[in-house]
Amino acid sequence: MAKSQLIKDVATNQITVEETLQRLLIITDDLNIVEMKEWIKGELNGYSNLEMLPDYRKKVGNRIIYSGINGSFQITNQPLPISFIPEEMRDVVLNPKIKESISSIEKTLLDESEIGVDLTSLAGAIYNKTGVQCYSIFQEYSLMSLSEITSNVKNKALLMLLDLEKEFGNLDSLDIKLIKEKLIFIQNLFIVK
Repeated sequence: MAKSQLIKDVATNQITVEETLQRLLIITDDLNIVEMKEWIKGELNGYSNLEMLPDYRKKVGNRIIYSGINGSFQITNQPLPISFIPEEMRDVVLNPKIKESISSIEKTLLDESEIGVDLTSLAGAIYNKTGVQCYSIFQEYSLMSLSEITSNVKNKALLMLLDLEKEFGNLDSLDIKLIKEKLIFIQNLFIVK
């Protein structure tokens, strides 16, 4: 059986993961597949409900950098030793949960920029434990972990598309791209030359 154009586009990286999810959302909405739609919306909008957060977005690689005064030394954007963080706060800090949208993650990977969480609120606890004065603490997620998230989302979306194709046949008639092409063709029929 010939594969749907959307599946080909996803498998050959012709479209972004965000566009894949948007097109999959249109298909799942037409078919009223609620569970898939909820996952897709979480990936597109970011996750506000941590209970819905998939495992591949938990415990990602990261590093914590800080700027401040350590003894008599001015420190700028250096790794913060884990031992500086009070033990009762370490689990949350060492096991971050990435809630950002897939669009933000893809943009970060494309730009090779930083994405993470401001942890400056820990400055008081760190000062009380170590005497180190932090005026900036930032938890930066590793680009490799972000790439793994993107890969997981793409693979999950591709598996969903393959399952949908097995159940409903070629998906091209359900996909927005083909619908747009049909509309353009119909509009061209009515243009007087």
